[in-house]
Amino acid sequence: MTKLFQIITDSSCDLPQSLADELDLRVLPLHVTIDGKTYNNYLDGREIAFKDFFDKLRAGSQGTTSAVNPEEFRAEMEPVLAAGLDVLYVGFSSGLSTTYQSGCIAADELREKYPERKILTIDSLGASLGEGLYVYLAAKKQQSGATIEETYDYLMQTRPHLCHWFTVNDLMHLKRGGRVSATAALLGTMLQIKPVMHMDDEGHLIPVSKARGRKASLQA
Repeated sequence: MTKLFQIITDSSCDLPQSLADELDLRVLPLHVTIDGKTYNNYLDGREIAFKDFFDKLRAGSQGTTSAVNPEEFRAEMEPVLAAGLDVLYVGFSSGLSTTYQSGCIAADELREKYPERKILTIDSLGASLGEGLYVYLAAKKQQSGATIEETYDYLMQTRPHLCHWFTVNDLMHLKRGGRVSATAALLGTMLQIKPVMHMDDEGHLIPVSKARGRKASLQA
């Protein structure tokens, strides 16, 4: 089957590199900074292993993330367009990162340069494996022979039915991200309170309930 469009996503999809390769995805890495050094967050962990990153966080290191910028998107999209393929970008929730907006900026600029090509962007309103599932569904739809427009329409119809429910083990990371107060994080940690969260219709993190202890949070 002749490939007519390329699916591009970002590393917030958290798919295994082997699956991304199998699905023929192009994946732009976000960036993580820890202990004063910045790394590209590739799916295969080639610059910093995921275990090393989380071990550093648990040891007290301060970690931050930064979005993919428009220039990085242009550099990824333009060779695809120049090769005669259309582009479908499926991105990390705009409610959590400016990565999706960066993709849209690049897409707008490249539409002027390649008016004969189609560049469609869609906000997954998701993150991690929720976004990853969405990207996986897009790739499977493409493999079934769907056009870029049919794949886009399918994703728009599917998006309201994709739900994120999860819990976190350490409230201090939410405190550092400004999502809970220092007092709430301290008291919650002392009492082993684990928040149960989901993502709303605008892709924002929303607390749903609280549970005491890790096991209870997973059962909530």
